[in-house]
Amino acid sequence: MYHPRLKGNSYEAGKHYAEILYKNGFRFPKVMEEKLKYGESCKQILTDFDPHIVKEIQGFAKGCHSSFEEVSSFLLSIGVFELAGQCSIFSAYNGKEMFIGRNYDMLFNLKNITESSLVCFDDKNKYLGQSDCFIGKVDGINEHGLFVGISSVPHDEIKPGLNFYFAVKYILENCRTVDEGIDVLKRFPSSVANNYLLADPLGNMAVVEVTPNSYQVRLPINNYIHCTNHHESTSLTESWNWSKSKERFETLDTRLKHNVNSMDLTIAQSIMSETKGHVCLNLKEQQFGTLFSVIGNLNTLDIRRAEGQPNRAKYKPDRRLIDAVLKDV
Repeated sequence: MYHPRLKGNSYEAGKHYAEILYKNGFRFPKVMEEKLKYGESCKQILTDFDPHIVKEIQGFAKGCHSSFEEVSSFLLSIGVFELAGQCSIFSAYNGKEMFIGRNYDMLFNLKNITESSLVCFDDKNKYLGQSDCFIGKVDGINEHGLFVGISSVPHDEIKPGLNFYFAVKYILENCRTVDEGIDVLKRFPSSVANNYLLADPLGNMAVVEVTPNSYQVRLPINNYIHCTNHHESTSLTESWNWSKSKERFETLDTRLKHNVNSMDLTIAQSIMSETKGHVCLNLKEQQFGTLFSVIGNLNTLDIRRAEGQPNRAKYKPDRRLIDAVLKDV
């Protein structure tokens, strides 16, 4: 797992990171014509939504000797034309502090390209975020203790828009509370269907169920909330349950119901390491499962990450965010 640190303005940060990757042998992959055309149809939508990430992509393209069209089209088409990550996510408030747990499930052969980045851009929130791609995030916690993480959901249509990488990144960089994050997702021009779980240190949490044409906000019951890979507001087809979405959802519900009032990082680690209920996923036939796991206390910014299957890999503290925050105090 890579551990980049990005700082300064978005263009220079993107360029610097790409230069490091290029120096170490990274060459940008060839982008299919279908994806280039799709990217072109989304370019103005991206510019209107977040001009800062456009600059970061331009810088990255320059640093790895590629073009903006190739890099942006590659990013915009992820999850639209191929399988996206699955994942299990929860938040729980014990009456004093908010805790989160998040397992990222994907093809095992992508493990070596995962990354955990400390991002400190000028005039933006500092945050620690995980991804399987060089720009955009699948989850993260920012300096205000706001967490956001995504899980993919089946969708039937393809339309121009933006995927989860751009929403998560924008929320981490610009929002302080769950309500602010929800407001972003209400206007987010989503190209795919996703669950977004948001939580903050004040005890606020929600899952926003997004499709290309709608959204629905699901609120917690009994001080916890969770999501896997289906919308609770709609039925889950059996063909999509190959990744054990129902089983993982029910396992999380049972464990959280019995542990929410005493929740701490030890309990969170135990829940995310659960193998009997497939929360820690290992589908050998599909070569698919949990690539990394993150747990955290949003009030103290105590973040711990297992880089690999959490029932085997050790959770290690990551102090980069809290050290960056303390540096400015």
